[in-house]
Amino acid sequence: MKQLTMNVRDSIRESDILARYGGEEFVVIMPVAGLSNALKKADKIRRSVESMNLDNIVSGQSLKMTISIGVASFPEHGTEFNTLVLVASADSALYKAKDGGRNRVEAP
Repeated sequence: MKQLTMNVRDSIRESDILARYGGEEFVVIMPVAGLSNALKKADKIRRSVESMNLDNIVSGQSLKMTISIGVASFPEHGTEFNTLVLVASADSALYKAKDGGRNRVEAP
């Protein structure tokens, strides 16, 4: 988990915010990114995680990690007055990515 966190942190801007959200879920808040840019950045993060070298974790085994990412954007998927709707939209997109075959990026 530490290697994943460092990988994501290194993939985002200094102005972005990375936080753990639940057990194995993270949230990245990207101020002023816009939906198109957020989707591109999310896919860049997904590809970066997929290419991580995890061979040193278990001796003699080659391990790979993939992630599914849900992206939601203000104001398309929620308003500043109802951030819970925005979070629910991102969560819905995450499950859309998982249901769609995993290791992908989706928006609501």
